[in-house]
Amino acid sequence: MKIGIFDSGVGGLSVYKIVKKHFPKCDYIYFADTAHLPYGEKTKKTIISYTKRILHFLLKKKCNVIICACNTASSVAVPYLRKGCPVPLYDVITPVVKKVKNSKKIAIIGTKLTIKSSAYLKKIRKINPKARIFAMPTPLFVPLIEEGWTKTEVLKKVIQIYLKKLKNWNPDTLILGCTHYPVIKNQIQSFLGKKTQLIGSEAIVDDIKISSLQKKGKTLFFVSDDPKHFRKIARKIFNVNTGRVKLCTEFL
Repeated sequence: MKIGIFDSGVGGLSVYKIVKKHFPKCDYIYFADTAHLPYGEKTKKTIISYTKRILHFLLKKKCNVIICACNTASSVAVPYLRKGCPVPLYDVITPVVKKVKNSKKIAIIGTKLTIKSSAYLKKIRKINPKARIFAMPTPLFVPLIEEGWTKTEVLKKVIQIYLKKLKNWNPDTLILGCTHYPVIKNQIQSFLGKKTQLIGSEAIVDDIKISSLQKKGKTLFFVSDDPKHFRKIARKIFNVNTGRVKLCTEFL
């Protein structure tokens, strides 16, 4: 069993780690489209174009299951990608929404395009129509995380500026609508307080139904640009030792 996982950068490693923990006997192909990071600043048409090529790449690698470990791509591209995909294709939005079916005040943070798409809002309305929802973009979080600035005063200040209004709204649940955000979950929780429950990409494992007869799986990492930086940040922020990271020049 081979699982393909893709994201615009290192953020999808939060999904990779939790999935690999639950399904350790599978093989993994992780692709980071670092040449086009961040996705949240691109148009819907552009994201669909990028992810079509990535999907084709993962299918050529004979992946049996594919996970879109990017909220932006999940919100605007996955519905189109599924139409021609011969294997199960999971997004990271659906399993998170299932976790908030009983919440009353739900806040959502994510990239500009994720929030603009209203993907979370539409799905939540279907299962929890009475919920009050507060959604806002927090685009600076991704570049700060990609640069490894997760324990700096700069990040702390950005959290305070972004989330001040959200904190005053006093939500019972906050959706971390970007797979990069679990990296700074503790900092966000510290600012908002313990009364607000934070839900992120870890919910993905509830949706995946697979099995493998292998004794032990292996992982191959691919990027579209700067493998050295990806390897460095993967180790520093996610404690993932990638080994060799292969550069795919076909995506440049």
